[in-house]
Amino acid sequence: MATASELLDRWVGTFNDGRPEAFEEYVRSNAVAEEIGTGRRMNVSEATAGAKAWRAAFPDARGVIENRLLAGNQAVGEIIWRGTNSGTLNGMPPTGKSVEVRAVAILTEEGGKMARVRH
Repeated sequence: MATASELLDRWVGTFNDGRPEAFEEYVRSNAVAEEIGTGRRMNVSEATAGAKAWRAAFPDARGVIENRLLAGNQAVGEIIWRGTNSGTLNGMPPTGKSVEVRAVAILTEEGGKMARVRH
């Protein structure tokens, strides 16, 4: 069984590796993902599709966990995402610009799998 901290590493790692669908094996079937900045609340398949869309728009994107806090079955990670917008996103053409985005992800573990992530 994975801990919340391990799940946080895997969540970022599978995105960095360009295989966000690989994270689905670590997710409860009724898990919820919330993308706070966009206001989206997603089930597992929607979250995977969302991650693929971000990856297509920023194919070189990588996240680095700069800091983390652990409490019970939760891990909070301070993440810096860096990438270049060289693909379309939600119908918007690529800008060609590099970005650095500071974010926080709060991941809740239940039974060794992710039950909820707020990012």
